[in-house]
Amino acid sequence: MSSRTDTLRLLILDDNEMTGQTLQRIAEREGFDVRFSTVPQQFFQWLDEWNPDHIALDLVMPEMDGVQVLAELAQRNCRACIIITSGVGGRILEAAGRSAAEHGLRLTGVLQKPFTPAEFRSLLFGSEGSPSPVSAPARQATLPVSAADLAAGLQRKELFVVYQPKVDCRTGSLVGFEALARWRHPHAGLVPPDRFIPLAETHDLIDELTEYVMAEALHWFAQVRQQIQANNTGCTPQSIRLSVNISARSLENSALFERIEQCCNNHELTPEHLVLELTETSAMQDPVASLDILTRLRMKGFHLSIDDFGTGYSSMVQLVRLPFSEIKLDKSFVMTARRSQESRTVIKSIVDLGRSLGLKCTAEGIEDNDTLNYLRDIGCDAAQGYLIARPLMAEHATQWALECMRQSESRRLLDLHNLHLLDTPPEQRFDRLTKLAQRVFNVPIVLVVLLDEHRQWFKSNLGLTMRETPRHMAFCTHTINYQDILLVPDTLKDPRFQHNPLVTGEPHIRFYAGCPLRVANGNAVGTLCLIDRKPGALNTEDQDLLRDMAHLAEKELQADIQAITDSLTSLLNRRGFESRATDTLQLSIRLRHSAALLFIDLDQFKSINDNHGHAMGDDALRKFADMLRQVFRESDLIARFGGDEFVLLMSNADKQQALDATTRLRQAIADLNRQSSFPFSLTYSIGWASLDPDNPQDLQALLAEADSNMYSNRNQSHGRAT
Repeated sequence: MSSRTDTLRLLILDDNEMTGQTLQRIAEREGFDVRFSTVPQQFFQWLDEWNPDHIALDLVMPEMDGVQVLAELAQRNCRACIIITSGVGGRILEAAGRSAAEHGLRLTGVLQKPFTPAEFRSLLFGSEGSPSPVSAPARQATLPVSAADLAAGLQRKELFVVYQPKVDCRTGSLVGFEALARWRHPHAGLVPPDRFIPLAETHDLIDELTEYVMAEALHWFAQVRQQIQANNTGCTPQSIRLSVNISARSLENSALFERIEQCCNNHELTPEHLVLELTETSAMQDPVASLDILTRLRMKGFHLSIDDFGTGYSSMVQLVRLPFSEIKLDKSFVMTARRSQESRTVIKSIVDLGRSLGLKCTAEGIEDNDTLNYLRDIGCDAAQGYLIARPLMAEHATQWALECMRQSESRRLLDLHNLHLLDTPPEQRFDRLTKLAQRVFNVPIVLVVLLDEHRQWFKSNLGLTMRETPRHMAFCTHTINYQDILLVPDTLKDPRFQHNPLVTGEPHIRFYAGCPLRVANGNAVGTLCLIDRKPGALNTEDQDLLRDMAHLAEKELQADIQAITDSLTSLLNRRGFESRATDTLQLSIRLRHSAALLFIDLDQFKSINDNHGHAMGDDALRKFADMLRQVFRESDLIARFGGDEFVLLMSNADKQQALDATTRLRQAIADLNRQSSFPFSLTYSIGWASLDPDNPQDLQALLAEADSNMYSNRNQSHGRAT
């Protein structure tokens, strides 16, 4: 029997000598010792004698096919990393790969013939140019370990925790860590979790192991949150969560979760900071019992993730009934997504399912940018895998988190400054939204806030006299780190804000609700926030409305102003109006508010240009536009629709309010004609249409109705100025 060296070994079984020799030459150039056989008997003899690190195996062979070889390798408890090669179709190759994984073999990947040398090398080597970490079974523990060894290891604190980062798919910002248990046995070496977790489960040690991991992980997590705050990264750690795996056997022990909750309290954490991950299979073993305990955990505030989703055989009805907050895609699909249409189809179906149920989706096992880009494109929320970072020891995980937060804040600030909105004058397009929000939510203060390095600056400020405050006291510093709305019903009861100068002094904030405003790549550059001087609340419907209004503000942040604005009057042009009016009508329908659309045409305006010149005609159009701004509300949409046509949308306005507006307009145009130096009088025709929320029409239908009414009214005296 040959003595073992540090050189990595590759054993090849392929009945095609040319293919086998090609694999051999590629691996030898990379420093591997290689043996190649076309005969299964010799292959298994070398397997026993030589102890290879890697195996390259052809599926289709005459004496013993690859599936049979895989079964025999599993029977022999082979720990080598296996690369499956074949010229068969992709679905058959993927099925063989799944068969290998289900046999407990260490599958590195599948390689469809013909292949390139680079594709083969990528399976032999990791992304950093060194042998793949799964290709070193010799460094894993090989001596047997027992339940007594594990119990002693827990007492001697031989187990430790590593932390794998999770990031936002769109922005790359840190959203959490998964805590993973590891065991370094003094004699057996590093014992992998797939050996000691089953021991713990079958010998009543799993709850003790879970508490051990929780205690260590929560202690580290509390410290890293403090360091993020203290290191002035520009970010707050509120939205970062710690994920910990929970065994199905532990669901029966309610006292365990009470101790976990107490452990959170001891570290000044809340259950909101913790994600409990359960496998799909374990959650479905007893759906009724699971429903009871999981519901109680969610009521306490814990987040619940269904892990390895897509590999079990659960009833979809049962899945929908259980109160999970996150779906975690099984890595077997993620790791094959780049080359498998089947895997991509499954992934997209699960992401769509999660979105439809209001669940966050996390993909684990991401090892290449193509897969990450695909997940980003289909709307997956979070990413985890070697491409992001490997599981890290505590001190390295802390440094990784600090650097990631600094980089995220730098990207966010770059996006903010690229908007070129800071320190610009107030704009009606933002003020219109804050006016609308004030009416809808009945609060005294509504702000569109942009957050830079040192301050929160108010692009639209309704209800405050100040234009900015220092960032260290800004509620929005917290809001931008939330994926969703930050809701503070009573600031005096919230330790984060009860001593804030904006709470103890002017404007005496007692209620706050803020929704992040994001640019196209997902970075939050500011907030839309509601503020009151007394405690308050937002129900689910109100929160949906705030999200919708924040979406309208996001559109304005990124709008090409020149493309949506009439250059002569500075009103919206047709394109700008139609986009915003469509959103406003949809919001009115949701609120069950009526709305009125007015269509105005200046009469015989062509003769003004012909008789008095285009310069005087342009001046008249500008004065008419200014008059419309004065007559109508700031929350109303006003646009120059064509050469001498104007259109207005009055949200939350009934028929009487529309008639009152036309009266004000008639008086204002009469005043304009008396006071102006024009050698002519402006006259107009007007038509209007109303939105009935019980029988809603779309924008084009309302425009057509208002236009038709305008022509019908053209010769009637109430449609003209006098």
